[in-house]
Amino acid sequence: MNKLQLNSKKIIIWLCVNYGIFVLVFLVLGTLGSEYKAILWINFFLDIAICVISLVLNIILFFPKHGTSLFVKLVLLFITLALAAFTYYAFIMPECGLPSVLFA
Repeated sequence: MNKLQLNSKKIIIWLCVNYGIFVLVFLVLGTLGSEYKAILWINFFLDIAICVISLVLNIILFFPKHGTSLFVKLVLLFITLALAAFTYYAFIMPECGLPSVLFA
């Protein structure tokens, strides 16, 4: 079986798709999850999975064989880390004035 070949363009497209899915999942499941605890947990795990996949794609993008500029790589990495921090802030951290959603 052929090994999956990812070039820079495909990685950047997948990262943008991941970011779009993250926003859609957070908005759609977040509006439904105020009454149901299971929906909040599903939303949390989907957001974590998307952040991990995006981080792996960012690490692959930093390999020297990809000719993308350093600025683009850093911007995409910053977006991924910001989404991960947002997930932590929205779901786990109770000190921010909001109750901890998952453990309330």
